[in-house]
Amino acid sequence: MFKSTFFIFILAVVSGCSTIDPPENIPSFISINEIDLQINNSNEGTNLHAITDAWVYINGNLEGVYELPAEKIPLHYTGNQDLKIYAGIKKNGVSGDRDIYDFFTSYTQNIELFPDSIIPINPIVEYEQDLYIWIEDFEDPSTKFESTSISDTTIYIIDNPLADLIEGDAGAISMKSSNYFCELRTDELNFNSFPKNINTPCYMELNYKCNHEFTVGILHKYGTLPYSKEALITLSPTEDENGLAQWNKTYLYLSDVTNFFP
Repeated sequence: MFKSTFFIFILAVVSGCSTIDPPENIPSFISINEIDLQINNSNEGTNLHAITDAWVYINGNLEGVYELPAEKIPLHYTGNQDLKIYAGIKKNGVSGDRDIYDFFTSYTQNIELFPDSIIPINPIVEYEQDLYIWIEDFEDPSTKFESTSISDTTIYIIDNPLADLIEGDAGAISMKSSNYFCELRTDELNFNSFPKNINTPCYMELNYKCNHEFTVGILHKYGTLPYSKEALITLSPTEDENGLAQWNKTYLYLSDVTNFFP
């Protein structure tokens, strides 16, 4: 009985020693301060963007999604590896709904990784080729939008003061107690070319500043029926701590509304 007990005790000690975890390999690191957007022609608008995240892949495997700037991204690899980075956005401006932006190219690089070292990466992305892009930049004498019959105010073009502008002229809507409802539409036929397939993405890139909330959506019509309104999102004021409205950029996913109407 004594021998049996002693033997079991020795087995327990040996078994316990054998389960000690081996030391983990020291990871390599990369840092990404920001992702830049390169514009190749005027039909793509400007390089102003709101890229918030980096989706990092090594050899085709997703290693993680990192909010920018990301000073230290761990990668459990060494030696030459294929690095691919996609630009990420806040879909509809919502922090909890982040996604790769479908219309930007990825950034690729063959990189040599070293344990416990940080390699800075400076990704540059472009718009994908063969995109359909419709732009209203308010640089023409008149806007591509007009107020509907139920509006009591409209949109107009401003070229001053400079503090209210961004990259040239801007479209402005002024509201007051006697002008408190504005609804805009465009008759441009090209603006009707929305995808009807739920798997086809369609975004509105919107640069805006406001001191009152406003709603973006679509007016849709089928046959002889009157237009119906379908809201997408209500945007909040962009005021800072001093009550001054600041410019913001957002990516509105129009497919959430256009895919469901004929």
